[in-house]
Amino acid sequence: MSVLQTLKLTQKPVISFTAESQRRQKLIVKLQEQLRLAESALGGNKYMRMRWTTIADADGEPQRVQRAVRMRQWFSKDAAGSVLMTVRYGRRLVEFSKGMNAIQVGDMSALPNVITQLITATLAGELDAQLATIAADNPFAKRIKHTGKLSLKRN
Repeated sequence: MSVLQTLKLTQKPVISFTAESQRRQKLIVKLQEQLRLAESALGGNKYMRMRWTTIADADGEPQRVQRAVRMRQWFSKDAAGSVLMTVRYGRRLVEFSKGMNAIQVGDMSALPNVITQLITATLAGELDAQLATIAADNPFAKRIKHTGKLSLKRN
């Protein structure tokens, strides 16, 4: 008996990404970064996301180096000292209900739990309507014709 005959073979399913799933995934990645920021703030550390970039050295030769990416916190303290958490999709704030775009967390130690709840809500699709509204208002999206349907392509 050959080795391939001992393996259980199957066909890989084709995964189609819908616009909703792409928007969810984009928001989840940003929420996970905010979670790392919150956990590092609680631990007294400073979290810096790094990315690779190419710069010229003294001889003009390209060198790859890591640089810190500037990240903005989505959480802040109000005048009473309570922590407020906002969620951004692109440049816009996500409204959870009419006129309400922030979550009052209270204590800083509860912030990681709130962010994980937001990740769970995003996975469940509870923010799909808000994300679709923000994505529809994007002035930089190009409308292209794709297989008979109108879809959006980002620059």
